[in-house]
Amino acid sequence: MQLEAHHIVPKNQGGKDTIKNLITLCQQKVHQGKITLNAEGVSGFNDQIAQRTMQGKTYLYQALSQIAPLFKVLGYQTDRSRKSLSLPKEHDVDALCIATLNNQTNQLIDYHRENFYTIKFRAKQTRRRYHDLPRKGKGRVLYQVNIQSGGFRKGDIVRVKNKWISLLNSIYSNARLAFARIKSEPGSAKPEDCQLLLRCRTVIWNYSL
Repeated sequence: MQLEAHHIVPKNQGGKDTIKNLITLCQQKVHQGKITLNAEGVSGFNDQIAQRTMQGKTYLYQALSQIAPLFKVLGYQTDRSRKSLSLPKEHDVDALCIATLNNQTNQLIDYHRENFYTIKFRAKQTRRRYHDLPRKGKGRVLYQVNIQSGGFRKGDIVRVKNKWISLLNSIYSNARLAFARIKSEPGSAKPEDCQLLLRCRTVIWNYSL
């Protein structure tokens, strides 16, 4: 009896040559239709995603190299540099190690957090249009009823009752402004009790210690 390795997912359908997509079967019985494959193999879909990712990285490298000299650093190099300097595992430490790893002058930069900021993106609006489940007598209900209230929009920084400074997280259906819940501070307020300090920004910089 002759045994041969067959692809569970054919190569012309994106199947790979990995061990997870190969099976050993009798050559004659497979081709004579006496055996039907019910196994699930590994398709090339993930490989296609990886290919597109690599294409994006190549484009990114080319675009960045037009702005400034570009050096690529591997993860193990960053890890080794960080451990040699006895520094903690933090994002800013990794950035410091990456920036100084290929420094031709071998100049070391002292690690500190005197000017340390966290940067995050905050969307001005949500793409979600409706609540997941319909409500009795109302059908599909809008997820965001009020885009603004009293001139205030999601993401604005306001002074509440001339005492607290808060970030506007959302607007309730009754038009009240909702803030992050902080002990001893109001969780919501009427628009007339608030004063606008800064309009919403999509990129938020927070000074951290």
